[in-house]
Amino acid sequence: MAIDYANSITSIPTKPMTILANIANIKSQLSPSAQKIAALILQHPKSVVTLSSQQLAQQANVGQSSIVKFTQKLGFKGFPAFKMAMIEELDRQQAIGSDPQQLPNQISPNDSVITLAQKLAHQKTDAIIETTNAIDEASFHHIIALFTQAQRIQLIGLGDAAGIAKDFSTKLLTLGMAVITQQEPSLQIIITRTLQPSDMLCVIGEEIHQPEIIQATHQATTKGVPLVTLTSHDSSTLRQVAQFTLDTLAVKTSMCSHTQKYNYSIALQAAQQTLTDLLFMALAQQSLKNSPTNNL
Repeated sequence: MAIDYANSITSIPTKPMTILANIANIKSQLSPSAQKIAALILQHPKSVVTLSSQQLAQQANVGQSSIVKFTQKLGFKGFPAFKMAMIEELDRQQAIGSDPQQLPNQISPNDSVITLAQKLAHQKTDAIIETTNAIDEASFHHIIALFTQAQRIQLIGLGDAAGIAKDFSTKLLTLGMAVITQQEPSLQIIITRTLQPSDMLCVIGEEIHQPEIIQATHQATTKGVPLVTLTSHDSSTLRQVAQFTLDTLAVKTSMCSHTQKYNYSIALQAAQQTLTDLLFMALAQQSLKNSPTNNL
């Protein structure tokens, strides 16, 4: 029996992510006042939990009512509930050796190679943990079904994700799947326009890259082509038109140089690579289950 993917997505719950990861990923969508609060919490989480709402408002240079609204937007009744949850989260992080203040992600010109290595490991590990924690199992199984049932699969990697898409394509080809991938935007659009409802489209990356491709994916979905995206909360258009989205959760850290973009990209690519590898492993597992030898 065919699955109604468009309707089933609305009934699938989302696993909660950590408070700090949630703040980092919605920061760009917040009001200017809320962004000031978010920045202060992300930079000094341990200090924030020692403050009253009035003290936090003074340090963030916002009104006290903005603090209340900010915590309510995160799903808390008010600042005391937010503060208690933050304390519990910081205690858990310290217990597993993941103290957000012990090893800041910000790269300094004076960092040694060892410090750089530790910060890189910290960034990538955080991205992988947050991304895998956010996976909803029911939604993931629907995505696997789309991949296995599709006659053709087009993979598009936006911007820095082009290499991730190419690697994923190579892996899927080893499973005998009909995969199409192109890095040239004009060819991507041509292929997208040939897709049918029996095919599927998988887009990896952020929609700030190549807006003409985003438009082509929207046109494909209007024809009934299933769309799966691996993207962040910032990609609002992709998330709105996709049947299913796997969240890539890489915290955007404040940097002291122009290398900000590349530093963020490294953590983001770690999240993207983790999801594509997980999809490949699940598809390979499904292939083994369906193999004739397994039924003997």
